Amino acid sequence: MARDNERPVRRRTLTRDKVIDAALAVVDEHGWEQLTMSTLATRVGVTGASLYNHVRGLDDVRSEVQIRTMAALGDRLREEAMGRSGIDGLRKLIAAYRSWTVENHRHYRALTTAPIDRAALMAAALDANTALRAVLVSYGVPEEDSLDTAVALFAAVHGFAMIEGTGFLGDDMDLDHIFETVVDGALSAIAPSPSHD
Repeated sequence: MARDNERPVRRRTLTRDKVIDAALAVVDEHGWEQLTMSTLATRVGVTGASLYNHVRGLDDVRSEVQIRTMAALGDRLREEAMGRSGIDGLRKLIAAYRSWTVENHRHYRALTTAPIDRAALMAAALDANTALRAVLVSYGVPEEDSLDTAVALFAAVHGFAMIEGTGFLGDDMDLDHIFETVVDGALSAIAPSPSHD
């Protein structure tokens, strides 16, 4: 018997939003590579041709998955950044990022694949970017350096998030300790201005 979240969407009630919701579910359960028009049609219970009444094609679907995933990450980071500043705020934000990537590792993989629509994805990244840059500035990073610093910090933490999400490191290592080592190394390269010492 199918679980509730696996029941096909009735054709007459199918909408673009429901197609994208189904695509997110496919990614969550099976991974980004398994998101095809065929698997999506099966998921919602229609023929592949019928999907084109709601979406323009696979790139359209994949773009929306990336955009919604980025928006969800941005929401999480914005909530975490509220009222936080300095080094403690930065560490909390980084920890929230890691937590989100672990909870949503297949969506995160989809998010960090080459963007289908870079402009739309960057617009969706505004919340995450704004939250991180604000906390970096509160830590002492000059505003004009905050974007480059945010990207560099993302790159360091992203590397860990990717290998943790795949299970490559297994269960025998102290992942929390390794993560803290990565974060400490990344933060050591960020020099606060003298007024924030």
